[in-house]
Amino acid sequence: MSLVKVWDKEIKGKLYAVGDIHGCYNLLMNRLNEIGFDFKSDLLVAVGDLVDRGLQNEECVGLIDQPWFTSVKGNHEDLCEWGLQERAAMQCHIENGGEWFYELDGFKQTNIVRKLSKLPVVLEVNHNGKKFGFVHGHVEQNDWDEFKESFEGGKTNFRDPADLAMWGRDRIDPDNLQYTHVSGVDAVIMGHTVTQKPCKRDNCYWIDTGAVHWGTMTILDLSKV
Repeated sequence: MSLVKVWDKEIKGKLYAVGDIHGCYNLLMNRLNEIGFDFKSDLLVAVGDLVDRGLQNEECVGLIDQPWFTSVKGNHEDLCEWGLQERAAMQCHIENGGEWFYELDGFKQTNIVRKLSKLPVVLEVNHNGKKFGFVHGHVEQNDWDEFKESFEGGKTNFRDPADLAMWGRDRIDPDNLQYTHVSGVDAVIMGHTVTQKPCKRDNCYWIDTGAVHWGTMTILDLSKV
C-alpha cells in the first residue's frame, strides 16, 4: 500500500470525518445513527487511532472492511505493527493501551497487522469541487503537494515523513509561526492531539475530542467546512 493515497471511488452522498475512535465502536455507531449517516451512499474518513485504550478494538479493525469507511494510519496502528517486531515497541504499546493486542493469538495478530499495514499515512479526497487532506498528526510543509512529495524521498532532516505525519504535533501549536495556511488543499483534517472541542488553525482542523476519555466523539460534516 502506498503511503499516500488519492481516493478514486465515487461518493454519492456526503463526506464525513471522525476523530480518533480508540476502540469505541458502539459510540461510533451511535453517533452515526444520531447524525443520520447513510451507509449506502456516504463516506466516513477516520483520522487514525482506530484501536487501543477502548474495549472494542477488533470491531474497530473490522471497520476497514466496510465500503462506507476508510482511514489513515495513526501512531497506534503504527505501534501494533512495531509491537510484533520489537520488544521495546511492544512494551511501549502495552503502556499506551495496547494490551488487548497481545492477549490475541498469533493468527489474529497477524491478520490485524495485515489490515493496518494497508492503511495510507496520507489520504486525499476530492468531493463536490473541494480537495480534502487527511493525516493523523502533523503536516510539515505549508504546501499540500510538497507534503505529499516528501514521502517519495525518504528521510529528511533525520526524520521520516511518515513518522512526522503520524506522531508529530508541532502544527497545532499557535506559537509555532513557521506553520501557516496549507496551500493546494481546501482543508486538512487531523486527530492525535486531544482537545475539548474541534480546533481550527488556518485551514487545518483537529477533531480528536477524547472519545475514549469523555465519550465525546466528533464527526465532522465536510460540506460545512
